[in-house]
Amino acid sequence: MNFIDVLNKYNFPQKFITALTASGITTLHPPQEMSIKAGLLDGKSMVLSVPTASGKTLMAELAMLNAIIKNPAARCLYIAPLKALAAEKYREFSAKYETLGIKVGIAIGDHDSPNQSLKDFPILIATAEKVDSLLRSRSEWLIQNLTVLVLDEIHTMNDPSRGPTLEVLATRMRILNPEMHILGLSATIANVKELAGWLQAEPVESKWRAIPLYEGVFYNDRLTYESGNVRIINEDAPDDVQKLVMDTLRGKGQALVFVNSRRSTQAVARELGPWVEELLTPEDRPRLARIAKEAAPALSSTKVCKKLAEALVHGVAFHHAGLTPAQRELVEENFKTGLIKTICSTPTLAAGVNLPARRAIVRDAKRYSASAGQVFIPASEYKQCAGRAGRPQYDEYGEAVLIAKSLADQNALFERFILASPEPVESKLADESELRKHILASIAAGYVNDVNSTFEFLDKTFLAYQHKNLDLISLVSTVFDFLHKEQFIDKSGFRYFATAFGNRTSRLYIDPISALVIKKGLAKAAAGKSFSGIGLLHLIASTPDSEMLSVGKKGQDELENFIMQVEDELIVNRDDVAELNDYYTSLAVLKTVWLLCRWIEEEPEEDICERFDIGPGDIFRHTESAQWLLYSAQSIAEVFQFKQLTFFLQDLRNRVRYGIKEELLDLTRLKGIGRARARILFGHGFKRSADLKTTTEDSLGRIRGIGPALAKDLLKQV
Repeated sequence: MNFIDVLNKYNFPQKFITALTASGITTLHPPQEMSIKAGLLDGKSMVLSVPTASGKTLMAELAMLNAIIKNPAARCLYIAPLKALAAEKYREFSAKYETLGIKVGIAIGDHDSPNQSLKDFPILIATAEKVDSLLRSRSEWLIQNLTVLVLDEIHTMNDPSRGPTLEVLATRMRILNPEMHILGLSATIANVKELAGWLQAEPVESKWRAIPLYEGVFYNDRLTYESGNVRIINEDAPDDVQKLVMDTLRGKGQALVFVNSRRSTQAVARELGPWVEELLTPEDRPRLARIAKEAAPALSSTKVCKKLAEALVHGVAFHHAGLTPAQRELVEENFKTGLIKTICSTPTLAAGVNLPARRAIVRDAKRYSASAGQVFIPASEYKQCAGRAGRPQYDEYGEAVLIAKSLADQNALFERFILASPEPVESKLADESELRKHILASIAAGYVNDVNSTFEFLDKTFLAYQHKNLDLISLVSTVFDFLHKEQFIDKSGFRYFATAFGNRTSRLYIDPISALVIKKGLAKAAAGKSFSGIGLLHLIASTPDSEMLSVGKKGQDELENFIMQVEDELIVNRDDVAELNDYYTSLAVLKTVWLLCRWIEEEPEEDICERFDIGPGDIFRHTESAQWLLYSAQSIAEVFQFKQLTFFLQDLRNRVRYGIKEELLDLTRLKGIGRARARILFGHGFKRSADLKTTTEDSLGRIRGIGPALAKDLLKQV
């Protein structure tokens, strides 16, 4: 099907046709042709289950642009599952369409800060959590003129943590705007017809790929493909991964290596380094040295940063949640340009940003489960990894390779992964904690006001569609009774409404149980129970929304010493928080508090990473979680007028934000001053920001870590 003919048929203006064909597209791929024939540009909703790099995103773009061309007031919403993926789509769409006068917006920030200027964008890209937050704050503008809703990676409804929000969001928006055009996109849906049936959409299924994918298993130097063909890999390397990577690089391709743990990503990257380095060009080496220096900044370099820098020098990188967002982006962008030749990653990368490679190597098809030991990963996870194989515009084919340890293992890998279908998408909304959060949000936003209207809403969810005989009466009644008893909602006749506490909890986007734990702890402190920073950190760490460290044997003695030192400062105990009766949970909470305490006592990042066996990205994640919960505690304290606590919580939140002792709080109010620079300034006698007035720009600029430009800006600030 000729692309330009399609655009002309649907009256796309010439400037749009020029922009859409600028990348050289002249003919539509078969799945795209199927979508057009199924009514994509006639306003039909559809669910596309099409392999990676086969043109799903272009179909979403066409639907959005078509809506805007027909009605300049139309609004299109593109929901991505991850912030990184949303940011990638934002950059891509902005570059293509803002020259056409179509402004593209992005909403991935704090849940509690709806920005009215977002309504000015005809195309808005957001995460499901952000859109849910906007609906909770009754942002009617979001629904007004909403013409196209795109649900990218719709299979994430299968995810226990993200799935319920996406399901509730899709249900809510369909009720509020039944006329909108819905597009669900995925590369891996086993039950596409069931999902399409729920959304009253056309199912479009295809296994066609723009770049052919060859799947196989590597064992004993033999790569056996699904077709039965065998290829011998002749590489003089001691390890299967090294053999496969070197074979890929010699063919001018790039490789992704998927392993089952962070530690393995670092170990495999280190082992690959000397081999990959042999194939670097003279131009590669100085460029790799520069990004290695960027990955390990001088003022705050940890052991993980140094390991990443050491790998990057060789043209290899690792990628996992222990890296900071900036480090992950550095790796991703330089892999896309071809400077980094190989990434060793946990499978989470496969569900994130678009990083294609010639060969995707799945070394570990099993991972550890606390309840069952080593278990096979889901087939859908393998399919996501395999889908990364094949670089558009670079490769004529892609390869997904599993590594076997024996002949029997080779046969099992073929059966479990290559010949298998992905697991069907199952609703995860029946979980009581998820229902509690979303029912409260629905009452607070005014979408439901009694048990019957709640049932009417739930009857339109994928949960009800998938389990038509499911009895939700007792579960919903239990949730209403809990919310009423704990004063999140109140009753007038048969109608329920949210209290100030319930409204605030919903807007804060936290579990009602978290809000209840915080309320109990703050009430005890306000009533005279002595409190400290440690006690308040323990309070927020005891909530279900808190990020928690796992408890292992390492550092057990030190942890027990810390517990003995702080137990008198704790505000809540096992009588207040039922989960603390579990020994493991109570230890995990206290270990998390210990981490936060070391952070605000200015222990160096490298020492914290070593002490807790974590990466800098983990510190970022735990401190970000703690900041939000401290803000939530501050907000709840305002509802109940615990004024003394609000100021204390605000200062504690800023200490967690910067990782500083109380004495540095004033200095970090200056733009450009974080924990390292604040401590340097303090050491030079500048105890408060006002003290900077006593110095000159020249002398301030000579201080290590400040420099002339920042010195000038600091003096301007004070």
